[in-house]
Order: sequence, then C-alpha cells, then structure tokens
Amino acid sequence: MQELRKSRRRKRKTSKVFTILLLLVILVFFSIMFYLNIIPILFTILALVITLGITFLIIKCNFSRKKGFRLIGYFFSTIIIFIMAYILIYLFNTLGFLIDATNGDFTIKTYNVLVLKESSYNDITDLDNKNIGISETVTDDSLDKAKDKLSKKVKLNYNKYEDSNTLVTALYNKKIESIILEDSELSLLEENDYEKFEGLKVIYKIEIKNDIKSLKDAVNINKDTFNLFISGIDTYGKINSSSRSDVNILVTVNPKDEKILITWIPRDYYVNINKSKYKDKLTHAGMYGIDSSVYAIENLLDVNINYYVKVNFTSVIDIVDALEGITVYNDETFTTNENITFRKGEITLNGEKALSFVRDRKHVTGGDIGRGKNQIKVLEALLNKAMSPDIIKNYNKLINSLKGAFVTNMNQSAMLGFIKKEIQSPRDWQIESITLEGTNAYEYTYTYKNHKLYVMLPDEDMVNEVKEKIKSLNLKIK
Repeated sequence: MQELRKSRRRKRKTSKVFTILLLLVILVFFSIMFYLNIIPILFTILALVITLGITFLIIKCNFSRKKGFRLIGYFFSTIIIFIMAYILIYLFNTLGFLIDATNGDFTIKTYNVLVLKESSYNDITDLDNKNIGISETVTDDSLDKAKDKLSKKVKLNYNKYEDSNTLVTALYNKKIESIILEDSELSLLEENDYEKFEGLKVIYKIEIKNDIKSLKDAVNINKDTFNLFISGIDTYGKINSSSRSDVNILVTVNPKDEKILITWIPRDYYVNINKSKYKDKLTHAGMYGIDSSVYAIENLLDVNINYYVKVNFTSVIDIVDALEGITVYNDETFTTNENITFRKGEITLNGEKALSFVRDRKHVTGGDIGRGKNQIKVLEALLNKAMSPDIIKNYNKLINSLKGAFVTNMNQSAMLGFIKKEIQSPRDWQIESITLEGTNAYEYTYTYKNHKLYVMLPDEDMVNEVKEKIKSLNLKIK
C-alpha cells in the first residue's frame, strides 16, 4: 500500500512539473507577443484562446489516472513547450535587438591628453600647473565635462586655439606642454599629418557621455513620408562614439505610394556645419555628433530629417553572410587592394567581398563617387533581400549580426509597427537612387581653418534635382 502511495505521489509530481512548465512557457510566450504586437491583436487573442483550450485538455490528461492519457498529456506538453521555447528564442532576440538599437540617444566622446613623445611627462599628475591647449571647435559641453574630470586629478592652465591644427602646432613650438584632442580629431591628424601624429603620446583618457539633441517630430512611418539619415562609420569602435561619417545616405520613404528614394552624398561635400560661417567636409560633421551631420544635410537639401541610423559599416560582413549573400550589377571590372577582382556584370557577394566592394575608391571610376554608387547597390540589394520571404529562415542570424552594429533614434513602437505592416501586407517597394556629384577643390574648413584640405564643391543642379525628387514624394519641406 505504501509503495502504491509513493507511486501515485511520483506520478502527481511528474504531472505538476509538466503542467507548470507548460503554463509558464505559455505565459511568457503570449506576454512577449502582446508586448511586441507584431501580429494583429485579434489573431493573438484567438491564438491565446485556442492554446488555453488545448492546454486545458492536456492538463486533464496529465492528471488522469489512466497511464495512456497521462503519456499523451506529457507528449503534447513536451511538443508545445519545445515549439514555444523555439519561437521565444526569436522573440527574445528581436526584443533584445530593439532595446539595443533604440538606445541611440547619446554619444560617447573620448578625449586624449597628449604630450610630445620626447617629453618626460608620462602621467597626468606630471602636468600639475602646466599649460594645456584646447580647441574652440567643440560645440557641446563635452569638453567642459572632460575638464571637470581632469580638475579632480590635476590643476591645469587652459589655452584656447581656433582648431586642432593650430593646437598641435603650438605644442610642437613648445608654447604649451600638452593638448587635449578627441578621438576623431586624433584620427584626422593621423590622416593629414602622420609625422606630427607619430611624435605624440597619450598619457590620459577621459570618456564623456552626452545626450543627442532631439530631431524633428516623429511621424507615422506607415502613413507619412519621412526622411531617414544613414551615417556609416568605418571603424571597429563603439557605435555610439563620435566619429567621422564616411558614408552619408538620405533615405526618403513614402509608405503610401510604396516608394523609396536613396540619395548618396559624398563624404567630402563642402557644406555648412554647426551653424558656423565656415564650411567643412560633410565627413567632419560626424566628429561633432550625429546631430551636426543631420544639420548639414538638412541645410543642404532643405528637408527635415525625422530619424537617423548610425551604422558600423565594417559589420557588412556579418549582415551579408546572415542573408546568405547578395547579388548586384557591377559596372566595371576592377581589383581592390585586398587583391579581390570584381568582373563587370552581375556578381554574387559574400560578406567579405561585399565589404571590399563598398570600401574601394582607388580602383573605380570616379573615386569616391564610384564607391558611393557601389554602396547604394549593396544597400538596395540588402533591402530587397531583407524584405523577401527568404528572411524568415535567416532571421536569427540577421538579428544577431545587427546587434551592436547600429543605433537609431526611431522608437520601438514605430519599428514594430513597420514590421507588423510588412507581415500583414508585404509591400512592393519601388526603389530609386541618385548619387550627388561635384567639383574637386581645396578650401579652408571649419576643422582646419588655416590649412586648405581637399573638398568637393556641390553640383547645384544635382542638389536641386534631389530637392525636387523629395518634394515629389509629398514630404513637407522646411
């Protein structure tokens, strides 16, 4: 009799375990479904009602006195638990990705305290009561925050210079003992004057987090035409870091007419930045924050930019591979520095080849203009592949490849609403692209006020053509 009671207790315990796991998975599953709201609410409620009905029958089987019914209950409990757990992996991946991607309302600036490599200064405390130079080109309060942090370590006498070039020159002329340069300014020095860059050493770093100024009012992206700015940084650093924007693309989307206009703007376009009397290369605007790049493009094309996406283009490898490759039409045969040859005609690219294809500007006709055209081709191919039914089988891979690869100011509800619309009624998007061009020149810039740099003077006819195309998509103009 005692053995019989023990046997019944074991059976009840097993039934409870299966039932609790089943109910827990169902609870989590539908909580996430209702939160994400990707599937129409009526379908979700209907699915919940049907699931609860089936679950009630399964639970009855789980606690049946008949072994056969219990086995059937355990079997279907296991099936439902595994199916929902599998789907939950997708849902949690999506949720994690959205939280990560929409956390883009701040930027990180890293300031470097630099001295001459030949000097005896090796620690920040060695600079106590010494003279340190700073640049006047910083437009936010990040440098003031960096100075506050430094004041807790050492007392410094600050000297202002109009740009980073005169700042470095003053250091080499021994007028000051040290200077402060932000990471992107230091990178610019490395590119334009490697000899001076090599003569410096970093003795201290300060990381500053700054909120990004809000852009124009959000819109209903499933009904209203909107502008999305894509800023591509060609670095391996943190995506929220301030950096030169090597890729600048304005995507104008008209969801009502299912039209997309992609405008590629050369990185060296000579434009107004930071509301200054000085113009500068568009790529330099990114050094002062994504909002500075947005201002430059709004001013150039007379538009309001509603959203931005900041992308690390070195993640192209993972994204393309997650989509199992893309196909583009190549206008000319060329070989890159990586010794990869792209033949003229339709070519299929894996991740590594796609990155090489979009980065090369020395071996394609038109240089940076030719590179821009190739970047648009890859972007169009990615959009078409991502909007096709093939995305379902590669969904998890794509989401994982995008994590940490970009940030946006578009909120979760807007992104989910767009995805929901595509699931309910996939749209046949018409994609048009245009590449702005210009004239090569050397001019003084906001970043280098006393030293002429290579720039591209905008082709005003092409700029006006883009303005008209944007107007034709029913976008409200400033």
